[in-house]
Formats: sequence, structure tokens, C-alpha cells
Amino acid sequence: MEWRTRLEKAMSVQITPKSTQHTGMAISTEGSVAAWQVTFQLDGDESLHAAISVSVAGPSTHQEAQQKALKLLQVFLSDACEAAKKYQFSN
Repeated sequence: MEWRTRLEKAMSVQITPKSTQHTGMAISTEGSVAAWQVTFQLDGDESLHAAISVSVAGPSTHQEAQQKALKLLQVFLSDACEAAKKYQFSN
């Protein structure tokens, strides 16, 4: 049962912004605004690595786009954690 104990332990996860790209303009209620794609690298232990891209519209600067994307990523990861706790494989 050593694997079970290891899986239940908290895993150290590092999140790093890997790229931020201005992808053009998007239509919003305020008119045309900047559109961005921010990609984050998530690294857990040696067995878990993922990249997640977040699209945002509105921020006028690279840094504002990263901040808005990070807030969306935080909400997504929190909701994903709750969904994973409830998930069960069907037979």
C-alpha cells in the first residue's frame, strides 16, 4: 500500500508562465480590445507535467494579460480539484 500513501500526500506543484502572445483584437461590450493567449507550465513530481493555455481579452499590457490569465487558471484549478474528488470511473 506504499503507492496509496504516496498518492494521498500533498504534491509540490510549480506554476510558471511560459509564453504570452498578443493574438489580435476581440470584440467586447467596450468595443475592440486586445486578445491574448497565456500558457502556463505546471510541474508536479517527476510523473506529472502539464501545459495549460488561457485566452483572455481586454488587458492592454503583457503583464495585465498574465495577471488576468492567472486568476482564471486559479479558478479553473480549484474547480478541477473539486471535480476530481467527485469523479468515479464507470464500470
